[in-house]
Amino acid sequence: MGIKPGTTHISIVALPESMATPIHGLYETLMMLEAVDRNVSEDGTRLFEIEVVGPAPGILRGACGLPLDVHRAISDVRRTDIVIITSMFFDDEWIIGRHPEIVAWLKDMHDRGASLCSACAGALLLAETGLLDGREATTHWAFAPTFRRNFPTVRLRIEEVLVTAGPRHEFVMSGAASSWQDLILYLIARHSGPTTAQAISKFLLFPWHEATQAPDISFTPSDDHGDAVIRALQAWLREHYAIISPVDEMVQRSGLPESSFKRRFRNATGYSPLHYVQHLRVEEAKTLLERTDMPIDQTCWAVGYEEPAFFRRLFKRITRLTPGQYRRKFHFPSLAMVTAEQEYA
Repeated sequence: MGIKPGTTHISIVALPESMATPIHGLYETLMMLEAVDRNVSEDGTRLFEIEVVGPAPGILRGACGLPLDVHRAISDVRRTDIVIITSMFFDDEWIIGRHPEIVAWLKDMHDRGASLCSACAGALLLAETGLLDGREATTHWAFAPTFRRNFPTVRLRIEEVLVTAGPRHEFVMSGAASSWQDLILYLIARHSGPTTAQAISKFLLFPWHEATQAPDISFTPSDDHGDAVIRALQAWLREHYAIISPVDEMVQRSGLPESSFKRRFRNATGYSPLHYVQHLRVEEAKTLLERTDMPIDQTCWAVGYEEPAFFRRLFKRITRLTPGQYRRKFHFPSLAMVTAEQEYA
């Protein structure tokens, strides 16, 4: 496929680990542009030429078994303008070296001037190129631990929905799964203008997500660090996080000098004991705000804080939303709750 003058060529990468929905969604969104906004091209030239590329042409089964039609092998793609690596599904740990031919091709495309984009876990494959070293990146918050273990020199901004990097802003990365919509709206706005992006957003009901993933990030600390004393205290804290002075209680239970305990706790969990307790309490408050109508002050007391003003400040610092904003964003819709009650009555 040759690149037509005035047309931006986009290559969407399909692999056995790829999720089908983002690939289909990106492809169909771009194919619909001219039909949705007839002002995109005055001379009939398509704004984007899109193809799905992979290790070999033909039908590829994605991570969940759905078919993906790979138009061309990457070995046949000598030049492209934009490469997009989408969401992938795999076990908890990313294994470097799964697709060396794809990594080499990505570096070659970048050398030839292409922008490299990722959605969700696609950032892990992009990071294998080494092109993100020393730069900022984002991905799905659930993959942050394996990302940091594998690519410690990349400055992971897990709280951000969209991150651009590089001297030409040629690296564009979006966060959790459905944020591929933010990625494609950004690319459309960048290459055709905000009016076209707004038109397709309205037509397909794509939301412009907030500028942060922070409210969506769950606090899921690891306990597989090998320190049995700290692991036991983590288990104890899950049941007793709301008591007065839980850090002092953990120091006593550990049988260690306070400084030694705090050092071991941070080494094992990545958090100071105080920050660990704060995140645990806020996580419980998030659950109460999502699933109950408990007043905010009462929620504050239920998770262990006596001062509602302090609780509100802490909650906003961690989630970037006030408790009231969080409840409005995530509280289960009353219609759905009624429907569920009727279903199981």
